[in-house]
Amino acid sequence: MKSEFKISKRWTWLTMLLIGMLSLGTISCDDDDNDDNNTVTPDPEGEEVESAWLTGFRIDTPQGRLWFMNVSEEVPEDYNIEESVELGLNKAVYSFGENPYVWDGNARTLTKWAVDRTDLSLSPEGVLSIASTGFDAPGVFPVFVSETQAFVTNLTEGLIIEWNPRDMTIIEVHQVEPLVSQQEGAAIQVFFNYLSDDKLIMPAAQQMPECCEANAATMAAVVGVFDVNTKAFQYYEDDRLMSGLFRMVTDENGSLYVQPESENSFMVEYFDFDRDIAPPPHTILRLNNDGSFDPDFELKLDDALDIEVINEAFFVNDNKIVLTYIDSNDAQLAPAFSDHRDIFARSTARTVAVDITTGEVSNFTALDQYDFIIPYNVIDGLTYFICFTTQVEAFDTSHIVRQDDFDSYTELATYQDAAAQWVDKLWGD
Repeated sequence: MKSEFKISKRWTWLTMLLIGMLSLGTISCDDDDNDDNNTVTPDPEGEEVESAWLTGFRIDTPQGRLWFMNVSEEVPEDYNIEESVELGLNKAVYSFGENPYVWDGNARTLTKWAVDRTDLSLSPEGVLSIASTGFDAPGVFPVFVSETQAFVTNLTEGLIIEWNPRDMTIIEVHQVEPLVSQQEGAAIQVFFNYLSDDKLIMPAAQQMPECCEANAATMAAVVGVFDVNTKAFQYYEDDRLMSGLFRMVTDENGSLYVQPESENSFMVEYFDFDRDIAPPPHTILRLNNDGSFDPDFELKLDDALDIEVINEAFFVNDNKIVLTYIDSNDAQLAPAFSDHRDIFARSTARTVAVDITTGEVSNFTALDQYDFIIPYNVIDGLTYFICFTTQVEAFDTSHIVRQDDFDSYTELATYQDAAAQWVDKLWGD
């Protein structure tokens, strides 16, 4: 079975993730119960609320994308602006433990929020400012190691900032070797950070250089690895893959897999380079716990699938990796490179599961109703996805979806004309 996949510009959603502006807004609480929106009425006796769920979302306005966050007893079935905290433009919502954190992309600040355990009201508790460090990226993806140690990174500037979530202060600014693109004129992006065996792992993704030449001898997948204890840093490269994506996928054991970047597919189609020495464009690699590439693992997707353009893998579970791609039999590739991204709007994509040991391929239809799928959080051992149903140029509707089993999912929320951006349980069973 085929899944419809209609996205004309794949980097649109990355911009959606990276761009965020903290305007600490008003907190609105309704005195009446509202079962449709899972709001909470303050308990006059001060009894604690048994569970608290944080959701972050944004809506498009004439001024830009306006961000909100909400804390309620359950995941709200739909967003409600009146019962949410308005954050402003250019923001991003994260969480650790019982606290939400809001990133301000303009001021380069991260604000910690407190949640009242009796009525779930929100109040700012502390602000971490990193503007003075020279950190210039508009977006961050913080990694929390403990209650007193966390990190934000910008490898293109060679900055790893260690900070204390308890008192919201900088511990140390670590200067590391800046990440440089392998291709002249190509942008490089590092956004998502992962923690494995006390190692902060940062995968890099490269956009293509200007059309249409490339140096195949320099192509490789790259990850940066920082030891949170010793503070040692190094890059690992692997020339079994042209370039990796900025998001890795994990299996149920916590192993990290570097997946191909869709730019690789277009380079094969449009670019002039020596294919005899170029790494394969569509290979899955696995990392060791220390962040190095596992030399004994290599899943060559081109041996299992007839790939015209890879899109993205979602997860590895039950020894199978689930991914979406455009088969060469379905592809309608644009004659001109300037229109190459139109293939996502004109072509039908397929979602499949590939056994990472045998290479056996099977159809995967459990998420067919969604056009774009992003794994966001693991809560109580279950993965929560934010999925989108789209038209060509915009995300129209978003959904918070829980994975109950390999091919079994529960849709918890549908945000019409809004984009869900974060989901986490702050406390409760």
